[in-house]
Amino acid sequence: MLIIASQIIGFAAVGLYLLSYQLKKRKQIVWITCVSNALYVLQYLLLGAFSGAVMDIMSTVSSFLAAKKNDAPFKRYSRALVWSNMIIIAAVGLISAYVQGEWIELLPIAGALFQTGGLWCDNEQTIRKFGLCSAPFWLVYNFISRAYGPALGSLIAIISIIVAMIRYRKKA
Repeated sequence: MLIIASQIIGFAAVGLYLLSYQLKKRKQIVWITCVSNALYVLQYLLLGAFSGAVMDIMSTVSSFLAAKKNDAPFKRYSRALVWSNMIIIAAVGLISAYVQGEWIELLPIAGALFQTGGLWCDNEQTIRKFGLCSAPFWLVYNFISRAYGPALGSLIAIISIIVAMIRYRKKA
């Protein structure tokens, strides 16, 4: 029953993740990504994929901060916030990977760093490009971790992001 619940949660997370990149405005993309990350955390915990859960906890916090980056007092310190956030994600991820003792645990670090870096950008197309870089790392990690919904979602996300990039491209 736990496996079924985790897969349902994973598919819900995937749906929101895919929706986020189809939205036009940066703030919408960031907030929907935040909710999606929170659902991924729950799924990874249910599956025992702790590095994925840790990275998505960090990504959820980062998404929240990125959504607030233009609000006071975040605006003044946004550059420091993004860099400190990235360093913390890398450090926590490396500690988690070391504790788990598996090379696969490095994949969520790369995925989270690309996703986090993108969410702090102002340009929606740049956010999508970072998401496109993030998805392959999560694809492999999800497949090996038996998170099949998110694995399929990562594959679909690659297609979805490309579609959104074409759809919202600037006309020359």
